Amino acid sequence: MMLILASASPRRRELLEEWGYDFRLASAPVDEYLPPDVWPETGVQDLARRKALSGFEAWLDLSGSADDLVLGADTIVVLDHIVLGKPADEEEAERMLLNLSGKTHRVMTAIALAAMDKVRQQISVETAVEITTVSFRELKVQEIKDYITTGEPMDKAAAYGIQGGAAGFVTAVSGSWSNVVGLPMELLVRKLGDKGISPKK
Repeated sequence: MMLILASASPRRRELLEEWGYDFRLASAPVDEYLPPDVWPETGVQDLARRKALSGFEAWLDLSGSADDLVLGADTIVVLDHIVLGKPADEEEAERMLLNLSGKTHRVMTAIALAAMDKVRQQISVETAVEITTVSFRELKVQEIKDYITTGEPMDKAAAYGIQGGAAGFVTAVSGSWSNVVGLPMELLVRKLGDKGISPKK
């Protein structure tokens, strides 16, 4: 059984590599829209599930084996029950970061593992979600603007990357740091181990 990552995120690739996993890539576009009335934990798991299913189908289209395991993931940020996804433009990125300034928010990453159920002859998907609490110091408008000009916020939930230029914004992290980057590795290691996939020696 081979691990297949259904994601175009370089951060997720880097985390898997750093933790010693062998894997291949296979992803297909998925609409990441979350209806406003959906509970965040439910919505993020649904997105991860759809990404895993889409990746499984893409892997089969690439002549991959139906015996392989496909990993999908999605990350959202929740501030005062409001979901912050990827910013549509620089103005939205600035608004998001201003809202996060001086406050504590939750980062939720859902993982989904898709595999072929040989008994039912259909794809089954197992999901789980990790929640990490992150606190920001008070941010100045100019430093937010300077950060946005780097381009880093534009493809990230809530317009920041804890592993990049926004590291200095953070005053506290409670929970999994890798979860904030995009994959809750501690959780994922356990789930993959249950499926018989371990890091290379």
